[in-house]
Amino acid sequence: MLLRVFLLLLAIGTVAQAQTIDPARGSDASVDYAALARIAPWDDRNYSLKAEDLALLAKNESELRVKIPLFYRVELRRQLPGMARTGKVQYPHSAYPKFILKYAGFLIDGIHYRALQRRPDGTWIAKPGSAVPPPGKATRALDGEARVTTPNGAAESAIAISPVNTELVIAGSNGPNFGQDMHYSSDGGATWTHAPNLPLANTCCDPTVAWSSDGSKAYTASLGANASDPVYVYRSADNGHTWTDLATEAGADPRRELGSATDKEYLHVDVHAASAFKDNVYLTWHENNVMKFARSTDRAHTWSTPVSISTGTGERGIGSDITSDKTGKIYYVWPAFNSNTIRLRRSSDGGATFASPSTSIASTLGSFAFPVPSMEEREVFIYAAAAADLGNGTHGGSVYVAWTDATATTTTNPETNHARIQVAYSRDGGDTWTATTPHATADATTVDRYHPWLGVAADGSVHVIYYDTRNSVTRSDVDLYWSKSTDGAQTWGTPERLTTVMSPNVLDGFEWGDYNGMDVVGSRLLAIYTDNRAETGSGDSVDVYAIGKTTNTASGILFANGFE
Repeated sequence: MLLRVFLLLLAIGTVAQAQTIDPARGSDASVDYAALARIAPWDDRNYSLKAEDLALLAKNESELRVKIPLFYRVELRRQLPGMARTGKVQYPHSAYPKFILKYAGFLIDGIHYRALQRRPDGTWIAKPGSAVPPPGKATRALDGEARVTTPNGAAESAIAISPVNTELVIAGSNGPNFGQDMHYSSDGGATWTHAPNLPLANTCCDPTVAWSSDGSKAYTASLGANASDPVYVYRSADNGHTWTDLATEAGADPRRELGSATDKEYLHVDVHAASAFKDNVYLTWHENNVMKFARSTDRAHTWSTPVSISTGTGERGIGSDITSDKTGKIYYVWPAFNSNTIRLRRSSDGGATFASPSTSIASTLGSFAFPVPSMEEREVFIYAAAAADLGNGTHGGSVYVAWTDATATTTTNPETNHARIQVAYSRDGGDTWTATTPHATADATTVDRYHPWLGVAADGSVHVIYYDTRNSVTRSDVDLYWSKSTDGAQTWGTPERLTTVMSPNVLDGFEWGDYNGMDVVGSRLLAIYTDNRAETGSGDSVDVYAIGKTTNTASGILFANGFE
């Protein structure tokens, strides 16, 4: 209470900035974040400030006319404990250029602004038209694709964009070499750096990545290398550069272990500002095709005892995913191969219980996996990807699920099978579902589509990426395509080819791996996938690539100069 009064006193006589401040995004309920915007130029990184941080500020902070936001002022005062706390001049004159150099500008709703305009009352607002790309943006991003992994030999990848800074991206891949590899980008996916190996070794594959709501923590999980191993969970506090942050908690262990004999895990974090379960971390996997679930309410430090989500033989499956809506309601989805259904279980108390039995979202013609000419050895894996519309638009609150299916009963002959993508939507919290196809259907006997991933942009548009063989006469080679819906997945625009080079099938027993990944934050979309293009011109390669799109333009300009 004293802190709120203090901030309000500082703000007396000022005029509120035009920037809309959402208190629910803040990391400390005792802080009046709207008042912070009246003390210094606003920056969304202020949401990470807590009461103890603000206690470092001077009592006359609002009188100091230096053009830097409060989060950076706190950072400087921690770095320079001898800095004066009274008087008109406290911060070094170089504070502003150093802030611009380090943070690219003032971050407001995913956009960096460099120019400010001062109001008559002495406050600042971001100057319209001053949005600029952060420094270091590589022109390679404008070409479309960016190779993530090196050397050759990586597949099965996942990607996640920071919810507070779209320049920060993390990714995981199965290989190169052996085990799960981690990667990070500081320029929106244009260039990538390989992170040090995950601690304690013994990792295998099936990467999954996610961020906390304030972007201060990143998460990943990996399967262990042995058949009886648990799922390993890791946390990063430096944007994916290292994965040892859990060692700072009690016990000093850099990873957490859940279950045994685990397979195909996936992470989800509830990031919605109004959710009662904000920043809960949820994990799904299966053990002998029984779907499992565990949750953490303290940012992956401690975990609940794993529980079984599927119980009957008709519910056994693999390839699950989790999403949560604006209320924090959990949607746990998976393909049950014994009953040929996409199944759903829900929790309304942040994963403490799953009171109701599972229900069917849709039936499938395929079961588990089936061969097609471009995926005849590994076979097309039927898995589910889920996402929710967290916005307030026409279809806000809707939940979406995507999966691969066959067009008819499958056989062991790749030539007779055909793969397609299905997307189902629910407007009533998962009670009822409607399925649509996000691509043409007239060519169903000549084109295969598989390995989808799903995301929803801030404007409510729905996005799906997938492999597509339309440019291959023999159905043996693939491109990555993108479909978009602006009416809640009821209808779909013309799919767009994202890759510039068709990728040939490599008959190595692994082919394309089991799945691809995608993330959408604001209007930034990043897809990650396995690409077998012949990079040197003298043989096929197997690598992980990323592709970027802006979701709110008809042309989809790649990376949009670093901002949306």
